[in-house]
Amino acid sequence: MQLKSLEKKFKKNFIIPYREKKFFNAMRKKHTELFEKIKNKDKVKIVFLVMYKSMWKVDPVFKQMLEDPFFEPEILVCPDITYGEKQMVEDMEVSYNYFLEKGYPVQKSRKKNGDWVQLREIKPDIVFFTRPHKLTHDEYYEYAYLNYLSCYIPYSHSVSKYDDYKAQYNQQFHNAMWMIFAPHEECLDIFKKYSATRGKNVLITGYPSCEVFFEDKKNNPWENEQEFKVIWAPHHTISDPHLPYSNFLKMADDFLDLTKRFGNNIQFAFKPHPILKSKLYLHPEWGEDKTDAYYSYWANSSNTQLELGEYVELFKYSDALIHDSGSFIAEYHYIKKPVFYIFNQHSRNHLNDFGIEAMESSYLGNDILHIENFLNSLVTKNLNVNLNFYEKNIEKYFSPILPSEKIVNEIKRVFN
Repeated sequence: MQLKSLEKKFKKNFIIPYREKKFFNAMRKKHTELFEKIKNKDKVKIVFLVMYKSMWKVDPVFKQMLEDPFFEPEILVCPDITYGEKQMVEDMEVSYNYFLEKGYPVQKSRKKNGDWVQLREIKPDIVFFTRPHKLTHDEYYEYAYLNYLSCYIPYSHSVSKYDDYKAQYNQQFHNAMWMIFAPHEECLDIFKKYSATRGKNVLITGYPSCEVFFEDKKNNPWENEQEFKVIWAPHHTISDPHLPYSNFLKMADDFLDLTKRFGNNIQFAFKPHPILKSKLYLHPEWGEDKTDAYYSYWANSSNTQLELGEYVELFKYSDALIHDSGSFIAEYHYIKKPVFYIFNQHSRNHLNDFGIEAMESSYLGNDILHIENFLNSLVTKNLNVNLNFYEKNIEKYFSPILPSEKIVNEIKRVFN
């Protein structure tokens, strides 16, 4: 038994890191070869591989590239194959229509005859990833990052800590990237310590998804005229031991009661993580009927609304957020309004230092009474906003140059 333990430890500490470093060095050589083939091109074709419209966190980068004659950007809507055919088709259609309505160059990865588009048919020079995990066909994951210059902008604000940082910083995916654009300094520090790349393919830029929070308000998505507007954003990790953020199962009914008790004062928006519904469909105590009925309540009750798409304007026009999400723990601080984070016994253990600072700049509680007190204080206008996190960890990345400009400039710098 002791020998097996020593073998396992030796493999973890020496054999695996050696293989990871060897792979990274091989990919750097491959990147040089790939770059040599395209370095003299007048126009660079970039394909963005996207699954969910709600996880589209690179819009400012895409817009910059659309306006720059050096780039030819395009979106390929890819399938999430983990939740079955029906859900896959529905999600792809929603995402495709979203980009079509924005007037972006976009195509579906599934052809009308049922075949899947091959990347060599599109002939990209560079591929941009929006998720690091293996959720789709090999063609839009391993094949893509092994055969094309690949870039990654994290789909969240990089607040989490789990799996010894491997899942978010040291998968083969990360070690195969040509460039990774980190949202903050803590993210780069983690890459340096835990990744085989030691941060050599990482550049700190700030989080481009949040540039929109510095823009003027646009269309108000809130439906009714209650005095206060509050978002509830539950995470999807209802049964995930590796990242146990979610408190949804124990609080789902309590939130329905809150919407009734505060019906005269507060308009509530239910903003679930896009994967939550699929997971509830598969949950033994929920299933499709119960899940659909729950979502229907939020969509149709007098002082509630269901929000499944973009959330920027929802945030801007809101008065407060209640959540146990990942990225939102940092993102709502851009709004400079009260935020309540639902923590549990595992919360601190699954946040990095950046995430912990964001959490500690929020109102905190772990049961429905704490949330009710927060709402009562909101209604009586007795809530304060803690700006420490914003001033220390956010503001500096958005002046004088925006994150999207840094990303576009870096790619052009390499070519020029």
